Amino acid sequence: MSPALLSRATWLLAIMTNLGWHLTDEPTAAEGLLLAVTVGAMLLPLPGLWALRRRTLGWAPLTLSPALTIALTELIANPEERWVAAAAAFSCFLALAGVVAALRRAPRPDHAPGSGEPGAR
Repeated sequence: MSPALLSRATWLLAIMTNLGWHLTDEPTAAEGLLLAVTVGAMLLPLPGLWALRRRTLGWAPLTLSPALTIALTELIANPEERWVAAAAAFSCFLALAGVVAALRRAPRPDHAPGSGEPGAR
């Protein structure tokens, strides 16, 4: 499987897992806020991930942190939500691994480093 396909598939898996988790609970204002913070953040880098833009691949994992934080908190503190929180956390870790794999294969920029940049002589 190519890293590009892997990153897209794992990212969509993380979105679907978190979306399914938050939509199965009864709708409250708190659940709506959690949904907006977790899934909404993961939707932001989708266009850049699809186009495999190196810059987007660099910052996209930051948008996983709210979902991962909530999933790990629920995993520890809420026994009733433990299995679904574990699935959400695992899918976030898979998405992170997929993006890192795609970033390692993404083409580097073709410009020469300027003075003061890493790699400059």
